[in-house]
Amino acid sequence: MPSGRPGGLQRSLYSLLLAAVLFGLAFSPPAQAQSKRAGDTFYIKLGGGLSDYAGDNDGSLGLDQTTELREFFDTRKFTERAAFPYVLVGELGYQFSPEFGLGLGYQFGQYPFADGVPFTTTSSAPGQGGDLGQSRHTVQLLTRYMVGASGLRVSPYVDAGLNLSLGGRSPGIGHLVGIGVDVSLTDRTSLFVESRLNFTFLDDAVDGITSETRADALSALPAIGLKYTFDRPAVPPRILELNGPAEVTAGEAAAFAARVNEEEATRPLSYEWTFGDGRTATGLTPSHVYNAPGTYAVAFAARNDAGTAIDSLTVEVLPAPRPPRILALTATPSPASSGEPVQFESTVEGAKPLTLEWSFGDGRSVTGPAPTHTYGAPGEYTVRLTATNEDGTATDSIALQVERTLPAVCKTVQELNTVYFARGSSPLSSEARKKLQENAEVLRNCPNLSVRVKGFAAPDEPSPLPLSRDRAQAVADFYEDNGIAPDRVTTSGEGAVGDPGGKKGADEQNRRADSIPQRDGDL
Repeated sequence: MPSGRPGGLQRSLYSLLLAAVLFGLAFSPPAQAQSKRAGDTFYIKLGGGLSDYAGDNDGSLGLDQTTELREFFDTRKFTERAAFPYVLVGELGYQFSPEFGLGLGYQFGQYPFADGVPFTTTSSAPGQGGDLGQSRHTVQLLTRYMVGASGLRVSPYVDAGLNLSLGGRSPGIGHLVGIGVDVSLTDRTSLFVESRLNFTFLDDAVDGITSETRADALSALPAIGLKYTFDRPAVPPRILELNGPAEVTAGEAAAFAARVNEEEATRPLSYEWTFGDGRTATGLTPSHVYNAPGTYAVAFAARNDAGTAIDSLTVEVLPAPRPPRILALTATPSPASSGEPVQFESTVEGAKPLTLEWSFGDGRSVTGPAPTHTYGAPGEYTVRLTATNEDGTATDSIALQVERTLPAVCKTVQELNTVYFARGSSPLSSEARKKLQENAEVLRNCPNLSVRVKGFAAPDEPSPLPLSRDRAQAVADFYEDNGIAPDRVTTSGEGAVGDPGGKKGADEQNRRADSIPQRDGDL
């Protein structure tokens, strides 16, 4: 190559490299595409192809002082020399990622014009190249970038590095560049087609000829072979199915399930659920309890070294059912009196709105939280409350005793009519019956009253104690005959009272029977 500027070969090579990079970038896969090639693994490459030599000797008379593009792919190498132009290539390396690798390569080749014959086609004297032979060995240390290797089945790549050539006049050291295409065949094997230029310095190291050209090149143009990686490509997770309830009630456990490509995905795999309420879980089949109603986005992520797969679903959390519950049921007053308003109240909890329906036991009903009701007749009534909302129904009841409404006299009466008897006698006179009839009417209208009958005799009457008892019993028999229950009447004979021969009229006062009213609760 002429000193001081790149030659046509260099410009053409750089153009090819740039085209390969642009091609790969144009067809780079999406970020989530499954990798076509393994990373973090060793690999080996074996192949063969055609050799090419670019240097000071092209087999023609005269010293070759330029290395032009025509020297590459020079067809005379097939016809004018005894050696067939071939190369055998091998490489052992480490693939840090599907795109980046570091390799140690070896290239053996027959190069028909590399024997250093400068002026004739016959062997030259030692030191002038004719005794060097046409076989060369090249050891290479190189880095490789494969464009779109993660997702493209056909991935162009570029190589760059250093080489050491052996077999010429002296060891030659120089840089190397190359381009190629890698075609993925299986998860571990691929077919490669590549061309590589190994430049060597000093100028006479390969062919023993020194000229104005500063370097020679031992190239593979092209080579084809197979590449084998010791590990398979990392397979990212794929979410095959994601299940969960569309609706769930707050406070109840919701079951979720995911199905991924566990059999093919690269291990280890990790799984994470986010439930939209700030809480998370791991595993493929978690359960979760939402405490508050609302709409929640549930996301599931499966991860490994090859990538992350994410899917989501929406869960509608409904309010927890709150059926009604009757905590208390009261009636005031209780017992009640007929004709008297009764106030009913309740304590009920449950989801709103609540409907409260009261049935009063007398054929009438009403709705409302705290109704009042008046009973027209005494008796025992079963009051029933039915509470209803969207979540259910609750029923409770109380027994209410309704008593007859008492006249005012029943609360105020202090005494009843006293009746008087003839001397030595206990039968009732018509006047006495008339007074007792009034007493019986009060007792019939006042069920809260009972009566105690006390009989008396005058001191001068015969057998005053038995006579007083008979008089009390005569009054009690009258009450019973007029509808007063026997258990509401008690009797006692008090015997003789007063002094004989006392004040006028006192004797009649001693021959009597008193009806003393007793209210319920009185002693």
